[in-house]
Amino acid sequence: MKEKSKNSKSNILVIIRWPIGGIRSFINYTYNNFVNKDRYDFKILCPNYSETKALFRDLKNLNVSYIPLGSDFNSIKLLKALLQIIRSQNIDLIHSHGLTAGIHAAAIARMFRIPHILTLHELLYKYQFQNGLKAAIKLKILSFLISMLDVIHLVSNDAKDNILECSPCLKNGRTKLAPILNGIDIHRYMNPRRRDLRAELNLSKEAFLIGFLGRFMPVKGFRYLIDALEYILMSSSTLNKKPVLLTFGWGAFIREEMQIAKRKGIGDSVISLPFVNNVADTIKALDIVVMPSLSEACGILAMEAMVSGIPVIGTSCIGLREVLKDTPNVMVPPGDSLALAEAIIKEIRHPSRSTAKSFREEAASRFDVRKVSIQLENLMLELINS
Repeated sequence: MKEKSKNSKSNILVIIRWPIGGIRSFINYTYNNFVNKDRYDFKILCPNYSETKALFRDLKNLNVSYIPLGSDFNSIKLLKALLQIIRSQNIDLIHSHGLTAGIHAAAIARMFRIPHILTLHELLYKYQFQNGLKAAIKLKILSFLISMLDVIHLVSNDAKDNILECSPCLKNGRTKLAPILNGIDIHRYMNPRRRDLRAELNLSKEAFLIGFLGRFMPVKGFRYLIDALEYILMSSSTLNKKPVLLTFGWGAFIREEMQIAKRKGIGDSVISLPFVNNVADTIKALDIVVMPSLSEACGILAMEAMVSGIPVIGTSCIGLREVLKDTPNVMVPPGDSLALAEAIIKEIRHPSRSTAKSFREEAASRFDVRKVSIQLENLMLELINS
């Protein structure tokens, strides 16, 4: 392939299976901070979900075209759509987001000799491939497809260790592994307008606002936070503030997990609020952000909270520990509801907001997405011009 001239545009096909949560935030932050963003035409292939509209609002300043997939699409429909796009348009690079998108595009990209980079936003788990012949075959196929990728971009060093553990075939070096710690658009979080959640929800000034902004998936550990809240409320008579847990967004296992709170009799202390597109002003309104995760590829939410000057209580799980290391925030063991409760009680009694505020500048320097964007864009240009 000839090196593209400096004035010609590059067509980048972006494939997204789940345009939600951390994936949407990552695309928003990185693409908008590319140095040469005006020289790319992004063609985004993804399902038509409610959050897809939010993604395109985020990318309104870029050259973006949308290739919709029905929300009921399957693997065959995705492969057909990929073939149709590649045959009808000159694609210079495929950028897949998430393992599902990456492995669907792997063979087609190799067949048409199109450079392909996968940003892996999730972790793999060995238990997925340890039960019987079917799981072993699944791992073989997965390893074969992964080895067809040109570059796998990992959003943390923990994520790199994780994929090497689950797919040892990558140790041969044919597929380049590029660990680049995630980042955020720090300017959104340095001085946002503060949302008045107490006024919105008719809460007293004595309410202590605990924010959970993760998806309602088992790996996010919401059930452990509910157990912790139950313990905290048992100790509420000794606290000078009343803990109120606020969640944001719907979907996934929210119904089941909210039922647990109701069965425990603490449903009145848990308030579910709608999804928010721009979380900066919401984070600023909280007293603390809690991440009871069992694992993370990389904890973007923790970065957002730290740059906002809001204390974080997280776990020492893979991915999140890398973000919280050497910060004034608290880490507890994953799955330990009692330790989580005690950390929150300590924060209620002895708030650390002033310490969190003093760490904002350091957090902004450490997690500035412009560093990530430069490295990722250089990777992509290297593939386009190779």
